[in-house]
Amino acid sequence: MTLLDLTAIGSAPLSTDPYPYAVLPDSFTGHQDALVREFPTEGFRYDVRDTAEPGRKRYRTYNYQLVTFGTPDRENIARLSPRWRLLLDDLTSTAYRTAVSTATDTDLAGTVLDIRLVRYADSCWIEPHVDRPDKVVTHLFYLNEEWRPQWSGALRVLRSADIDDWSQEVFPHAGTSVLMVRTERAWHAVPPVTGAGTHDRKTLLVHFARPAGAASGTGQR
Repeated sequence: MTLLDLTAIGSAPLSTDPYPYAVLPDSFTGHQDALVREFPTEGFRYDVRDTAEPGRKRYRTYNYQLVTFGTPDRENIARLSPRWRLLLDDLTSTAYRTAVSTATDTDLAGTVLDIRLVRYADSCWIEPHVDRPDKVVTHLFYLNEEWRPQWSGALRVLRSADIDDWSQEVFPHAGTSVLMVRTERAWHAVPPVTGAGTHDRKTLLVHFARPAGAASGTGQR
């Protein structure tokens, strides 16, 4: 059973304004409701960088690592539901890599996967940034059954480093995903989630990265 809609991913319409990216309204083969229900609730690590450091973005998120630059986290994977383990099999397949390469017109040969789950609780955010050069393509999958605009927390596709200079906002509805090709102009951010702890923004984050990135740390989206 394949949980990813590889046809939809491989034929995603790529925009070039303000940089190469695509928004897919439905990236799964009808299993997103179950994936939402089975999204892990425990085992996340709180990561925060609130102070400005040269060349490093600020953020506040909760992360659950599944694959770290090609190396599986077997303990975290073992805690996933069977359906989520099937999805991870899809993400590490040659067919998925081919679909992403086709959609983004990007040669992914030699890249390794960095995969994790990210929860944005109340007041979590990530400031405007461009990904490091070793991150070639990013694929973000959203897994919220409901998301209201007043909760904020949309992915902002930016024209510049100004968080209000956005070209498109993408809210984290279940099944929606975003493909982004890394360029020096690929600015993006997530403004702070609001809601006094009543809901979390849930993301599955996939990076296709050059292996040298393993020593450089990770980022959140």
